[in-house]
Amino acid sequence: MTLFSPIAHGYWRLLDWHLRPNEIQNLILKGLDLGISTLDHADIYGDYQGEAAFGQGFKRLPPSTRSQVQLVTKCGIHLISSSAPARKVKHYDYRAAHIIQSVDNSLERLGTDYLDALLLHRPSPLLQPQEVAEAFEQLYQAGKVRGFGLSNFSPSQWDVVQRYWHQPLWTQQVEISPLQTDYLFNGGQDHALAHAYSPMAWSPLGGGRLFQPKTPQEQRVFGAFQTLSQECGIPIDTLAYAWLRALPSKPIILVGSGKVERLKAATEALSFTFPYEAWFHILEASRGHAVA
Repeated sequence: MTLFSPIAHGYWRLLDWHLRPNEIQNLILKGLDLGISTLDHADIYGDYQGEAAFGQGFKRLPPSTRSQVQLVTKCGIHLISSSAPARKVKHYDYRAAHIIQSVDNSLERLGTDYLDALLLHRPSPLLQPQEVAEAFEQLYQAGKVRGFGLSNFSPSQWDVVQRYWHQPLWTQQVEISPLQTDYLFNGGQDHALAHAYSPMAWSPLGGGRLFQPKTPQEQRVFGAFQTLSQECGIPIDTLAYAWLRALPSKPIILVGSGKVERLKAATEALSFTFPYEAWFHILEASRGHAVA
């Protein structure tokens, strides 16, 4: 199911980029020029201020741009925040009223009348799948959300939500990187292939740890990529993205940078065929042992 661009732009750290609205506008346009049309948010990003900051730039775009992008956001996490002074405990909330209110809030902040996709941010022990499905139905019928997905859920947790929602869930955000390979061995990729969806890989460079290696694992992986980079003349970040894109589930790469050159490096991975044996060399460096 291809609903998103193969490279998605993550806006988690938007406030750290210190961009003015016109600069956000230009960043979106430059991303589109590179084929990056999926723009990822969450209600909690920037302590609940990220979506509104993005919206200030987004509303400067011509109305026709809206149909060219896919706006994705997430809900469900309640942070301890100055914006909610009565809140004492960080927790999750997937009651129908909260999901619907979260969408209304996100629509207002982003400056749009619909979301292309809404994801549930993290699994909760108190999630009632039937109530979630009822919220999804209200949002879908109202034209406020076109599709739904999950984030950081296990395959079995996905299956529970899917059982109650009558349309296919669109995607699952999960941490996948050369430094975090659990997805390859815990049934995550098998589930994606069985259900015909591409996951969204967050933290694909290990949160930057790939370039500042400290642990033995990080040093091994960086060394392996460095050698390959010297051999083929491809930057390490592009190689890391290409390593992920070589997976059969074809992960959508979430790039969380405000620099156009970093976005370009990600798109260049789409045209690079990762050497087959070298792929396993990176895996071996990450796990610290050869495959059995």
